[in-house]
Amino acid sequence: MSSRLASVLVQSARGPARQQVRRYASPAAGGGGGSNMGLVLGGLGLAGLAGYIYLDRNPSAKAAIEADKKAAIERIESVTHGAKASLKERTDSAKASANELIGRAVDKVEEKKDAVKSLGNEKAASGEAGLAIIGALIKDSWTDFKLEKVEPYNHNTAIYTFSFPSEDATAGGNVASALLVRSSDAKELLDDKGKPVIRPYTAITGPETKGHLKLMVKEYPTGKMSKHIADLKIGDTLAFKGPIQKFPYKANEFDHGVCVSGGSGITPMYQLITHAMDLKDDKTKFTLIFSNVTDKDILLRKEWDELVKANPDRLKVVYALDKAPYFWKGETGFITKDIISKYAPKADGAEKVKIFVCGPPGQVKSVSGPKDGPRQGEVGGILKELSYNADQVFKF
Repeated sequence: MSSRLASVLVQSARGPARQQVRRYASPAAGGGGGSNMGLVLGGLGLAGLAGYIYLDRNPSAKAAIEADKKAAIERIESVTHGAKASLKERTDSAKASANELIGRAVDKVEEKKDAVKSLGNEKAASGEAGLAIIGALIKDSWTDFKLEKVEPYNHNTAIYTFSFPSEDATAGGNVASALLVRSSDAKELLDDKGKPVIRPYTAITGPETKGHLKLMVKEYPTGKMSKHIADLKIGDTLAFKGPIQKFPYKANEFDHGVCVSGGSGITPMYQLITHAMDLKDDKTKFTLIFSNVTDKDILLRKEWDELVKANPDRLKVVYALDKAPYFWKGETGFITKDIISKYAPKADGAEKVKIFVCGPPGQVKSVSGPKDGPRQGEVGGILKELSYNADQVFKF
């Protein structure tokens, strides 16, 4: 078929199509007849046939179209490949960043472990309290420990040994620290307001002691918790929480520590002083002024006397009794201003002094002024009269 024939066919296809479109473009114009879709499709078919014939007779036009098509495909493939490469690069970068962050986190954990281990060694060498590897106590949760042994000490006091779930566990915490106790069944022992009775105690075993802790408990006639503990049988449990940091002791932080105590308030003093005496490079001196009603009420007397013999240059213990026997060589009566002045360095003296107070509420109020809840409160009583300031006094 010649190009002229193709041209004729195209013109014949275009002419009627335009006429039909003009005549039937809008049915609302009022013209008659049916749909013009057949004519439109026929015209399009003839146009496509004419285009095919044209391309078949003109190889250069067909080649140009194929070249454009190939170039378009290549551009699409290039863009797609670039997008894939960019995505892979970003993915690899993100993975590398994530791996780096994970690596840093792992390194931080290892650094923390090494720091804790190093700090524990450093504290042991420098005189600070060691860090427990496994802490049996949980600060924010109650844990039951089983009563393993009861050792009567005197007419109203006994030493109670409670075992940890693991033989390698320790109480944890630093010197000096305390713990809280309550009945294992919180509803078993309630106060006057219907709330569980909770009391603080200081273990006479050190924070690093493995497998167990020991409480020295003096039973008071009106003491709900001390009576509850005294009524426990071997195999029974008591709930514990802690440790609660009291005073973070550091070797050689002060020159002379004076501990003023009464009754069962001796236990934090025992923890503090025995720890200090065990520190090789600690030169801190201590004086304990310990008051009781009778000589039979003196708790840990044997241990104190042995500790003085082992550390004569660093430790002095002064006993004071309300009801002293005839041949008593210690102090008598309540702890007074004269007694503290006799054994404690002056507030403005050459020695850097720290005075610790723990005992019955009446004694604490008389000696140092009461605590303000969990806070230390202002210095009052005898120590205020002797001009000691808040930095020189600590109330357990």
